[in-house]
Amino acid sequence: MIMDWIKKLLYTHPQKDPDTDMSEIYNHNLTYAVHKPTPNKSGIIKPRFIVLHYTAGSTAESAIRTFESPSSRVSAHLTVGKNARVYQHAPFNVKTWHAGPSQHMGYSGLNSHSIGIEIVNEGWMLDEGHQWARRNRDGNIVAKAPKTAEGVHAPHARVGGKKYFWPAYPDAQIQAVMAIVEDLIEEYDIIDIVSHEEIDTRGWKTDPGPAFPMEQFKRLLFQNPHRDLDADSYMVTASELNVRTGPGAEFGRIKSFVKGTIVPDLGRSGSWVRVSDDGWVHGAYLRRA
Repeated sequence: MIMDWIKKLLYTHPQKDPDTDMSEIYNHNLTYAVHKPTPNKSGIIKPRFIVLHYTAGSTAESAIRTFESPSSRVSAHLTVGKNARVYQHAPFNVKTWHAGPSQHMGYSGLNSHSIGIEIVNEGWMLDEGHQWARRNRDGNIVAKAPKTAEGVHAPHARVGGKKYFWPAYPDAQIQAVMAIVEDLIEEYDIIDIVSHEEIDTRGWKTDPGPAFPMEQFKRLLFQNPHRDLDADSYMVTASELNVRTGPGAEFGRIKSFVKGTIVPDLGRSGSWVRVSDDGWVHGAYLRRA
């Protein structure tokens, strides 16, 4: 579990005692979260995945306003601010609208199978000489940062060929999300922790971006002592593992899994393992989870 000072940082809600057990989910809600309900929800779900997003904005308040508006047609279960403050918008067993068109490990439409966590971060920006910024189609700035800001400089195929600036996530914010994810994998039968980019079938989502330590979160599934994975689950050991349409390198590539991804064994053909209805990976890059 994380250090005591992180516990005290997280548990600022008056209902939460920072000296009690870290796993704090009651009636599908975090006891230490500030409740900001969303009307954008529908139906009961059984969570199997945790989907991590960035808000593409600078403040938790802007995300909360979006989720409180019925006309936005978007929502998530949680928002985590840069200061590690946690806001809950719907119970974890209720469907929220965060994943959009999506597919992963044989599941389609991950809104019906996942918990969505929005992490306050501006997302990618371009160099404007005196600052980093992202503008909308009208030319208005929707995100900006000073040139001295910490972050990652990297291209991204889903955005374009330029080198983009991806602002860093504060340490306290990362630790807050890690504590939440630990609570969730203790409470629910979570089989994978994924980025929005990883599950998006439209080909343009990039969150939570290259500045986010995604592999660190993947490893939480194995580090948690309460985790009881199915005997037929495997972990990807390659840094990037191609998923193909059939059991062989001659078949077309669908997508790839990052190191630490959990995949099922749905059948075998020689050295190849079927991980979804139409996806196969080479078994040399898998190990028993």
